[in-house]
Amino acid sequence: MQENYELVQKGFRILHPLMAGYIGREFNRVYHDNWWQEVLDTLSDQLRDLPDHGDYSTLVDSLDIANCLRLIDRKWREVFSSKLSTDYRTWSKELMGVRNKMAHIGQQDIDQSYAERALDTMALLCAAFDADGAEEIRDLYRTLRYGSAAGSAAVTENVAPVKTGKKSSNTAGVLEYNVGEGHTLPSWRDIMQPHPDVAEGRYQTAEFAADLAQVSRGEGAFEYRDPVEFFARTYITEGMSGLLVKSLQRIAGKGGEPVIQLKTAFGGGKTHSMLALYHLVKGGASVDKIPSLKPILEKAGLDTLPKANVAVLVGTALDPNKKKNPANLPGYTVNTIWGEMAYQLVTSAGRPDLYAMIREADRHGVSPGSETLKNLLNECGPCLILMDELVAYAKKLYGVDGLPAGSYDNFITFIQEITEAARASENSIVVASIPESTIEIGGDAGKTALETIEHTFGRMEAIWKPVAANEGFEVVRRRLFLDCKDEATRDAVCTAFSRMYQENPSDFPMEAREVEYRNRMISCYPIHPEVFDRLYDDWATLERFQRTRGVLRLMAAVIHELWMANDAGAMIMPGSIPLDMPNVRDELVRHLPDTWNSIIDHEVDGKNSIPYQKDKANPRYGRKLAARRVARTIMLGSAPTSRDQAVRGLEASRIRLGVVQPGESIADFNDALNTLHGSLSYLYNNPSGSRYWYDTRPTLRKTAEDRASQQTLADVDAEIESRLKKIRKENPFTGIHICPYSSLDVPDEQAVRLVILRTGDCYNLKSKKTTPAETTVNDILYNRGTAPRIFKNMLAFVAPDENQLESLRAEVRRFIAWTSIMSDKDDLNLDGNQIRETQSNLNRSNDTVELRLKETYRWLLVPYIDQFGDMKTIQWEISDISGGTESIVTKAAKKMQQSEQIITNWAPALLQMSLDDLLWKDSDNIQVKKLWEYLSTYCYLPRLANYSVLEDTIRRGVASDEFFALAAGYVNNRYVDLKFNTNVLSINSSDLLVKANVAMKQIVAEKQEKASAQAAGDIFGSATYHESQNNEGAVQSKGDEGSLSANTDTDAAASVPVNKHFYMTAKLDNTRVNRDVQNYLQEIIQHLMAVDGSQVELKLDVDVVAPNGIPASTVRTVSENCRTLKIEDFGFDD
Repeated sequence: MQENYELVQKGFRILHPLMAGYIGREFNRVYHDNWWQEVLDTLSDQLRDLPDHGDYSTLVDSLDIANCLRLIDRKWREVFSSKLSTDYRTWSKELMGVRNKMAHIGQQDIDQSYAERALDTMALLCAAFDADGAEEIRDLYRTLRYGSAAGSAAVTENVAPVKTGKKSSNTAGVLEYNVGEGHTLPSWRDIMQPHPDVAEGRYQTAEFAADLAQVSRGEGAFEYRDPVEFFARTYITEGMSGLLVKSLQRIAGKGGEPVIQLKTAFGGGKTHSMLALYHLVKGGASVDKIPSLKPILEKAGLDTLPKANVAVLVGTALDPNKKKNPANLPGYTVNTIWGEMAYQLVTSAGRPDLYAMIREADRHGVSPGSETLKNLLNECGPCLILMDELVAYAKKLYGVDGLPAGSYDNFITFIQEITEAARASENSIVVASIPESTIEIGGDAGKTALETIEHTFGRMEAIWKPVAANEGFEVVRRRLFLDCKDEATRDAVCTAFSRMYQENPSDFPMEAREVEYRNRMISCYPIHPEVFDRLYDDWATLERFQRTRGVLRLMAAVIHELWMANDAGAMIMPGSIPLDMPNVRDELVRHLPDTWNSIIDHEVDGKNSIPYQKDKANPRYGRKLAARRVARTIMLGSAPTSRDQAVRGLEASRIRLGVVQPGESIADFNDALNTLHGSLSYLYNNPSGSRYWYDTRPTLRKTAEDRASQQTLADVDAEIESRLKKIRKENPFTGIHICPYSSLDVPDEQAVRLVILRTGDCYNLKSKKTTPAETTVNDILYNRGTAPRIFKNMLAFVAPDENQLESLRAEVRRFIAWTSIMSDKDDLNLDGNQIRETQSNLNRSNDTVELRLKETYRWLLVPYIDQFGDMKTIQWEISDISGGTESIVTKAAKKMQQSEQIITNWAPALLQMSLDDLLWKDSDNIQVKKLWEYLSTYCYLPRLANYSVLEDTIRRGVASDEFFALAAGYVNNRYVDLKFNTNVLSINSSDLLVKANVAMKQIVAEKQEKASAQAAGDIFGSATYHESQNNEGAVQSKGDEGSLSANTDTDAAASVPVNKHFYMTAKLDNTRVNRDVQNYLQEIIQHLMAVDGSQVELKLDVDVVAPNGIPASTVRTVSENCRTLKIEDFGFDD
């Protein structure tokens, strides 16, 4: 199908006869009866199909389209330049290229964009000689581009389907599923389509800024140049309607206003309104094709559109430094703005001779006077003078002399005179735009010019405000979207939203539940009213946002991205705006300080943002983009606000209004909001937690994060160790040794001690390499300083987990940071709310550190030897003691007791088993002291908590006849004071444990000896009784005496304390003082300090002899330091 080709050919068929007739008339005007010969001479290389003579009609008809275009180009200077601008020559050359391509296209079709350009150029060229023909060609253009000669107003779908992206998480963050009950609500994309240029992203942001000068020259976007398409995309506001009605009445001679001033903020529609007026009276508009104009005509009391000659004066397009010599105004030079106005009016009226009325005034740069201007307007009338960017033009003249355009004062005089002339004229009108924005006004020159122009116009103008705030949404919707395809479905979607608001009254603003709000949704569809409220209420306060123009630019970028990404949302909401897409973000942040870029990157949208990470981590958020949609909504509602405002941010109900769609869980978005508030560094909320906003100043959380990042590892580990050192000793451990710097810090004694390692000595269960913890515990277990450790079975260790250590350190950094913020609260100028927030965060961080500390120190390492395996190798039993709220020591103790790694109550049977299996295989006895040394030393033996456990076990074992006996010694092959199956009050370390069978053997032997002795005594009888009695009594007495004496001495010795005082004097090595002091403390003084009731007093005796004397500065320094250190006894002498 060659559809595009056929439309272009139709365009040529319309253009051809009209252009041929125009060429014939112009050649006849210049060459009179010899015109055809000039044609033949010009086309001497194309004579094959041209007749030598004939009547006028035959000759004109013989000119084909190619020869017509050649004649315009070849005879440009002689025939056409006096009436046409050079643009027309350019267009004719372009069409020659199109004609040649069409002649050799074959069976292929041409691209749509090429066809659009060709038809547009034909219409521009045809407008020079036939307005109706140009409109016919524009019909073809609209049919090609929009599918209807009536333009986009008559269609609801694009002619060619707009290509979209594949549904992918890599595209803009959009919903990929329909919302509503059962996901049945259709996407806005299925109900209303954007204009093709918006959908495809072919629009230029400059297109939303109408350029009156461009349109008057036939340049710029087709949507602005074509009256039909212009009004199809233009919502005629109340202000614009009033402007058009009064202007048409004035031009038609039925009253109206002769001078109208348009005044509004930057981007408020001033130029757009003037452009509408331009199209109405220029002659290209047809009421039949533009239904929206009928109410205007009715209000004006007119049946048809009046025509007027138009002069367009745009200050930014005029150069006061340059003169102008128009080819279609031969013999004249244009210098001034009044010369430019006259030039446009006389050429439009077809009466260039009238320019002579202001020729001298233009040449001398002096305003021609109101009377002359009135006469000019009446001669060319009716006239429409459109003045835009006057302040910009005035600034070019201000303070500069000698310009061709005249002086600033003469320009101001002209403004006054043209307004007077318009009022005095028959039916001419002046419409001028005056800026309100300081951006448009500029510096001092602009302010001065504005005041003067306002004063001048203020004498006799009517002021119209083109766009009211409540009309902006319709302006935007009409410009960006085609008409609705399915109004019933659109209404159903809006009803679903309204029902959701009514069913959840506490979650949404009160206004959203009203019927009026539903009507607003229908009017704004597919854009949610909350988007317009935020843009017009908040963003419009920024001068650079340009109000309606700013909204158009932003929403065009948003709609393009959502369309290409296949957004499935029911409406376009604040939470739908994909701020991760560069063109959308650029449109938004271009009005804000540069610092907002990084905030959006990290805290609002994009794959590096925290909301994106929250969505990805939480399935409840991820599919509905909950965190990102909430962040976008807050950003849209808070970025333009100022810290000086008494009330800032969006209410939580409005955040939900901008995010939640029917069928979605409101709770998920509330949860996402709370999650973000706890995670973001630039997201604030008020004390009541009801309003949220972003700010470029970091929150206290951000300040804490920054300070946390500056904490050194040494400071962090010092804080951890200080917390560990607050841990107190608990049973059954005799001692707790926290973060020892070396093995020398852990005593080698016969009591079970728990060693809590330093943070650097971490353990990793899955590591294949030797961990720092393993290296450290082996060093401590085998050594104490440079000496070997003896009592290895008295130690157990707790090590931090390598994987959780960083989490602990991170929280400690935060704790230190919050602590510093609280300390600096005055310097930081924190208010009451911020102080409470700091204290709350400090308490929370402290609790988290304590919890993580217990979770990090989770590995219990206990040495053991497998007595059934390698008896020479010490192995490690490693247990996980994480979990619970108890202290590290408590958890370690419980774990060791449960696993019998430490014994507080030992059964005599177990002791006997150890003795039988290992300790007295080759002996009948073992000394208690030696047994305790074995138990303290060898890791294959049970680990008793302390010596008392062993004593208790022995005591209970001796009281039974099953296990072992206890003896005070072994002399002459006999056990002295042997006790067996009897209660024992005290046990000495020098006592011996005796095997039960050996003890029994001795006891039986002793009983037998005693029995024999008694039998012998009976045989001697009573004869010897008295002698024996006397002798025995003497020995017993002696024995008793001696025994008494001995006992008395022993008791006396025991009751009198000995070794009650210790003293020591040692000379220290001046080069190794610290080492010597450390050795004395650990090897000597530490043992003495452990004696009950001991009072230890350490003194430092310093004696310095300086033969040459001590310098005065040193005397002063030493004396000051001594006093600072509270040393009372010091001095210097000779």
